[in-house]
Amino acid sequence: MKTSTQFITLALTLTAATTAHAAPAAPVFSCCSTEEHQHIARPDDHAPISVMGDHTHSKGGWMLSYRYMNMQMDGMRNGTERVSSSDVFAADGGYTVSPEWMTMDMHMLGAMYAPTEKLTLMLMANYIETEMEHSIVSQMAANMINGGETEFTTQSSGLGDLKLSALYRFYLQDNQKAHFGLGLSLPTGSIDEKDTLPAMGGAVSQQMPASMQLGSGTFDLLPSLTYVQQFTNWSWGAQANGTIRLQDENSNDYRLGHKFELLSWAGYNLTDWLGLNGGLSYGYAGKLKGDQKDVNLMGPNGRSVPTAFNENSGGERIDVLLGINLLKPSGRFAGHRLSLDLRLPLWQDLNGYQLETDSTLTLGWSKAF
Repeated sequence: MKTSTQFITLALTLTAATTAHAAPAAPVFSCCSTEEHQHIARPDDHAPISVMGDHTHSKGGWMLSYRYMNMQMDGMRNGTERVSSSDVFAADGGYTVSPEWMTMDMHMLGAMYAPTEKLTLMLMANYIETEMEHSIVSQMAANMINGGETEFTTQSSGLGDLKLSALYRFYLQDNQKAHFGLGLSLPTGSIDEKDTLPAMGGAVSQQMPASMQLGSGTFDLLPSLTYVQQFTNWSWGAQANGTIRLQDENSNDYRLGHKFELLSWAGYNLTDWLGLNGGLSYGYAGKLKGDQKDVNLMGPNGRSVPTAFNENSGGERIDVLLGINLLKPSGRFAGHRLSLDLRLPLWQDLNGYQLETDSTLTLGWSKAF
């Protein structure tokens, strides 16, 4: 973790140094001054759409948003190395089942409101759909636990955790702005999702592991710190954010790991309605703590599935972000913004046996009032 953190810190430092000398500063920060925000909105006023809490609003300002996120995971990894299902089955202790791939679709509805010039409140609700494909170690084991089928799929869907946040702008000087955020994630997402899973004597309805649940089951603190600098045709920003679990365990006797992310992005306006952006993100997730109540741990090959065991959770990753912002500056649909960004992993170091992430695509719409 130390090496990767130093890498990201160096990247942010070089970005800041290059930006500060590359172009003359714009006279005012367009997204924060009341008059400028209303009349000179720019495509790069917002960070890549997957970055949350990246901007604030002027007093009385509202913004409504919708985001769709699709995450694709395919193939297993142990540390930094790709591994096969055979490697998982042959691991120390032996696993009976290995995940093969997983998809997650998330629909997010958001609202922002600024009661004062410096304070912006934010609400985010989401609906989640997940699907995971598994394979079984052998035909003999499949006959014992799954009616002879060597593959099976699990699914879950429903409302996720509700997030409430406050963003406070504490610095605004010409073309530079900074704000910190503090949010609370409410455990509204289910952690009791069940599906038909293999078991001795045949598949039955069982509790699924934490990776297939819809929420954390705990109250979580969401701190963040964001800095943005804007120039005539482009801008850059950096953000540190985290997820701190406020409880030792949830009602199913476990607690997800704490999370931390450090990222930086830059945006360039090709026209007054089209902007491109890109960046780097470093993310860390701690291991799951406690026991996953009612999750089956045993199978004919020794253990059941890697997702049932805490050592197969958490890790580090570095992603590259590539995105686009479209903003209608005038006319009937003035102020409507469409955004898309794609996150691709450059490096992953996962604890134990886990599915690796291949891509995360986020598409969004927003409208400020």
